[in-house]
Amino acid sequence: MPVALLALLVLLTGQPAGAASAGQSGRPDGNGETTLALPHPPRQGEAAILAVTLGVLTRGQTVEVTTADGEPIGTAAPFGPQRGQGAGTVTIPVPAGALRDGRLTLRLRITASGSPPRPPTAEEVGELRLSVIGPPR
Repeated sequence: MPVALLALLVLLTGQPAGAASAGQSGRPDGNGETTLALPHPPRQGEAAILAVTLGVLTRGQTVEVTTADGEPIGTAAPFGPQRGQGAGTVTIPVPAGALRDGRLTLRLRITASGSPPRPPTAEEVGELRLSVIGPPR
C-alpha cells in the first residue's frame, strides 16, 4: 500500500491501516526545533509518519515542517476549527531520506501572509509524534 494512502487512512480514521509502532513524542523548543526517534528503522512495506497536534491558529496561519537542513517535509494547516479551539492533529508522511540513524530532526515555522516566518508557540503547536506504520495485516 503506498505511503500516501496509509497516511490518508491514519488522517481519516485516526488509526493506521496496519500495525503501528509508537515512536517518540515531543514538543518543539523555543526555536521551533526538536529531534524525535523511531522505535525501529522502517522495514519493507513500512513508512515513518509525523503527527502534528495543532493548537489555536489564526486565520491564514500554517505550520511549515522542514528538516534542520531546511528540506521541506510538509505543511500543517487547520481545516474548519471553531474560533479559539485547537485545530486537531495532522499526519505527514516522512521521506526516508529525512531520517538519520532512526532519528528525525525538525524545524517548525508559523507562516502567514504579510508576516515573516517564526517559531511556533506552545499554544500553536502541541505534541509531535513520530511513528512507523505498516501494511494491513
